[in-house]
Formats: sequence, structure tokens, C-alpha cells
Amino acid sequence: MQVAFCGMGQMGRAMAANLVAAGHDVRAWNRTAGKAPPGAREFSSVREAAAGAEVAITMLADDVAVEGVARELFEALPAGSVHCGMSTISVKLSRRLGEQHRQRGQRYLAAPVFGRPEAAQAGKLWIVPAGDADALARCQPLFEVLGQGTVPLGGVPEHASLTKICGNFIIASLIEIFGETLSLGEKAGVDAQEMAATLTRIIFAGAPIPTGYAARIASTQFEPAAFAMPLGFKDVSLALAAAEELRAPLPTASLLRDHFLESLAKGRSDWDWGGLAAVVREAAGLPPRRG
Repeated sequence: MQVAFCGMGQMGRAMAANLVAAGHDVRAWNRTAGKAPPGAREFSSVREAAAGAEVAITMLADDVAVEGVARELFEALPAGSVHCGMSTISVKLSRRLGEQHRQRGQRYLAAPVFGRPEAAQAGKLWIVPAGDADALARCQPLFEVLGQGTVPLGGVPEHASLTKICGNFIIASLIEIFGETLSLGEKAGVDAQEMAATLTRIIFAGAPIPTGYAARIASTQFEPAAFAMPLGFKDVSLALAAAEELRAPLPTASLLRDHFLESLAKGRSDWDWGGLAAVVREAAGLPPRRG
């Protein structure tokens, strides 16, 4: 399949490489040149990359980046082709992209992913698509390369975007909870890594997401960033924006937003968002990181 892939960050480059390895014709674009994986054809503009593509995938940092690329896709994609949005974006933008592509005879499928860069490299992402059924069928062979599972969420694209925002809100809440819990244990002299291993085994049955974050927080391993602090701040802000539109209070998200702001104010933009736990450590009189 001829695929235009826009966004060669840690996630996008790994995903594009897997599509190349599976035999797809990948036409890559990135704001900074020279990031395409071996075997992909790199183009200097979105329009060139998307010309004639059956599917255009966007894997970009935020609404501003996605909206800028989408304006180019509107003009470049043939009628009937699919814009598969795999970024974490706002509910409002997801809704708007669905409408604007439909007006142009194109199709939009919101298909955000769960997983860190190592999961992207291994083709083990979880993909939650929503939108046009034919668009989903078109993209499914790509999803089988990129992920370990696809969980369709119906025909409304913004439902997939909201589900991803809510998922990241849950993970950020886990980071906060582990930061508070392990700080309490450390103050009492309990070994943080033993506590993390014990609690995640008993409470979460060893599930990979809570186990991984608890272990990193226990070891205060916040660099290098697999998911940087500004992205965590962005996603919690998206949750609050959705909550405001829907009149659904999210008091925990308000606390998280303040802790992200404090982390950024302290110059931790290059830290993984798991470093949010350092704010709680400091409040407990502990150093932000050990050693």
C-alpha cells in the first residue's frame, strides 16, 4: 500500500520503519529533514508525500502540528483516500477534521495509539480507531503491522480521541499516585523498588503499564524521556478542555496540571512525564532524584 507518513519523531519513525519492513511503500515527511527510516522515500513537503497516497498517517506532537499538516492533506489527497490520525489531539480538532475531509470526498479515521517508543519499535502498540467503516478496513492491514491489537470504537472519530485523552489522564493519575505512595514508603525507610514491585504485583496483577511506571518512579529514572513532560502537560490540558466542554469536573486533572506546570517551571522539559513524581518527592522533603 502507498502510505504517506507525516511525523518522524520517536514514535513515528519506528512505526514507519515497521511499515517499510512489511513491504509497504512509505512516503515520509518530517519538519526536520533526514529523519526517515531506511527504505522510506523522504519528501520535502506534505503535498509531495501525500500525492497519490491511499492512506496518509499523521503522528505529530499536538493540535497545531496536526492542523498545519491537515491543511496540506486537504489539497493533496485524492478523493476516497484516508487520513489516519494517530496523534493525541483535542476532541474539537478530531471532530473538525472528520467534517473537513468529508466535505472534500476524503475520509478521516482517528486512530490514536497506546504505547511507548519501545512498543512502537516492536510493533506492539494498542490502536483505538473510530470513523468511517471503509476507512477502518483500508487501514486494518497497516494496524496489523503496527500493533498487537486494534479496538474499534465506532463511527465517530472524536470518540477515539477522547478515549486516548482519558487513557493518558489515567496514566498521569497513576504517576501521581505512585509518586505519593512511594514517597510515603521511602520516608518510613521502606525500599521503594520492593514496595513498587509488591504493590503492582498484588493490585495490578503485574500489568505492564503500572508496573513499568512504578519501577521508574521507584528508581527515580526520569531521563531519557520516552514521553516528555510537555506532552504530558498537553494531554492533561486536553482532558480539562474536554471536561469543560462536556461539563464534567475532573478535579484530579486540575491537580496534575499544576504539578506539570511546576515541573516545567523547574526546567524539567526534557524529563519523562514520570518525573511528575519528583514534585511529590520534594513536597515530602525528599530529593527529586536519588544519587
